[in-house]
Amino acid sequence: MTSTEAQAHEAFRPAAQRNVWLYFAYLACWDFQLWIGIWIKYLIEARGLELRWILAMDLPFWLAVAALQVPLGALADRIGRRRVLIGAGLLYGATIAGFGITTNYLELFADYLLWAVAMSLRSGADSALLYDSLRAAGRQHEYARLAGRGTAIRAAAALVALPLGGLLAARIGLAATVQLSALLPLLGACCALAMREPPREQAARAYATLLRDGVGYVWQHPEVRYTALIMGALAVGTFGPIVLVQPFLLAHAVPTDWFGAVQTPLRVAALLAALAAAWVQRRSSTGLIIAGACVAITGSYLGLAVWPSSTAFVLFLLPAIAGGLTEPVLGAHLNERVPSDRRAAVLSIAPLLFAVQAAFIEPALGFLTDGPGLAWAFGFAGAYCALVMPVLLLLWWRAHRGASEVT
Repeated sequence: MTSTEAQAHEAFRPAAQRNVWLYFAYLACWDFQLWIGIWIKYLIEARGLELRWILAMDLPFWLAVAALQVPLGALADRIGRRRVLIGAGLLYGATIAGFGITTNYLELFADYLLWAVAMSLRSGADSALLYDSLRAAGRQHEYARLAGRGTAIRAAAALVALPLGGLLAARIGLAATVQLSALLPLLGACCALAMREPPREQAARAYATLLRDGVGYVWQHPEVRYTALIMGALAVGTFGPIVLVQPFLLAHAVPTDWFGAVQTPLRVAALLAALAAAWVQRRSSTGLIIAGACVAITGSYLGLAVWPSSTAFVLFLLPAIAGGLTEPVLGAHLNERVPSDRRAAVLSIAPLLFAVQAAFIEPALGFLTDGPGLAWAFGFAGAYCALVMPVLLLLWWRAHRGASEVT
């Protein structure tokens, strides 16, 4: 490191530390959602909607997310990640406010599209801002630890919000609880407003160039491409339980005021796994962590499919642990292989791949649950993971072995 670089790192250290704490606060505001634990119950009982059509809304929603991921990631590289995060917080707050007053499928559809924009704005931009802030301060080696802490903070925020949301819904009503949740993302936007945009490796380029270069970089680097693919598959695997846990609780007649509390252990498990991610990474290989997560997720679905008991709820812990562990580990793995001037665009590829899969899988889970039953939904999800994950894991391993041989 030259003396000029050392001086630049030292000069940005205070701003980087400020960005880290504001990043944590932003995540906490985004995930402190009182509505999450009662969402399906609210739409079914308070608005009279059907689960199959609620989840069918996710087909256009996830397709919109997929279409917007890379363009909005490139936009973040062009105009700055801080500005994009501000917009994401404002739009997410507006989305939840809309959810709180929706009365029909058309209004719900409009809210879902607004949500797609908010989610796509945030995806990639938040982790890119964190990594580049650390890099500008010469602290990029801390990314896995701090990203794991960020995942833990998200889990902790949800951990508090889940039981609180259930208790509030039992006292002030389901709709009022959803409406109240709109305030937190707006506070998150204020956190993003206070951040400082970190410097990037190259001068800003044309938007179309950033978009093309981001996609091209993923295509030209197999180790990046298959890391994004396996991240997308793991995200689908850990998202399924989020979709199916509330129908599971409804099927077992869990009272409203217990709805959030019963889901709390899942958030605790994700929190502890995220905190342990850097420790596990130092004592194991990334490939072994991915393989263990794939086995845990697939096994949990298949177990839930064949175990028709409320006790089977314990199996939801496995995807929660897998998600908490793999998100920071694979995030660090991917960030280390991507240049900063196209980082947000490249990091948007994994959410894009997740969204494409979720667009079809989530509605299928809804129709299976309302039709043949929950066991069929769990069996379908387990079969999908069993077919897709081993293939992607093999391709990931071959790509990284090839990269090692080249270097």
